[in-house]
Formats: sequence, C-alpha cells, structure tokens
Amino acid sequence: MLPSWINDLREMLMRNGSRVPITTPHSYLMPATAQHALTQTRDQLRLLAQLTDPHGEGDPDVVYLSAQALAHCFDRLADDLDRIAEAVSPSGL
Repeated sequence: MLPSWINDLREMLMRNGSRVPITTPHSYLMPATAQHALTQTRDQLRLLAQLTDPHGEGDPDVVYLSAQALAHCFDRLADDLDRIAEAVSPSGL
C-alpha cells in the first residue's frame, strides 16, 4: 500500500491534466520508535506461531487459544503496523 501523500499527488496531477509519471521512492526513513515497534511486532508474530504449533501426539490441528485472545493479538498487531506505516517517510523529502 502506498503512502496517502502519493495517492493525493496522483489525484492532483490527474485533475490538472498532467501526464508526468510518478515514481515511488526507493528508500524510507524509519524513526527509532517505529523500528522498536516493528521488532516487537515481529516477536509477537513469532509467539503466535509458537502458540499454534502442535506439541502433542493428539490432534495436530487443536490449538488451545480462545478466540478473544487471538482477536486481541491480531488487533494489537494491526494497530502497531498502522502506527509504523504512518511513522515511515520517504527519504527524499
């Protein structure tokens, strides 16, 4: 997903009849807080993978997590990723 400012720029140029191709930046700046949040998100995904890994001889598809706990984990991950995406900016600006 492209940053909203790129879509806004495209819309503005299309309204003005411009045919200038718009390229996306090749590098981005990530603040230290966003880097920390991204690392935590990675760790949470690894924890979810470990929690859903079968550990017994029984049914390998049985996972002992409540739907509410799983929903909370995914909701938190989505919020973290939203904040990270908002914090990242193209390095050329």
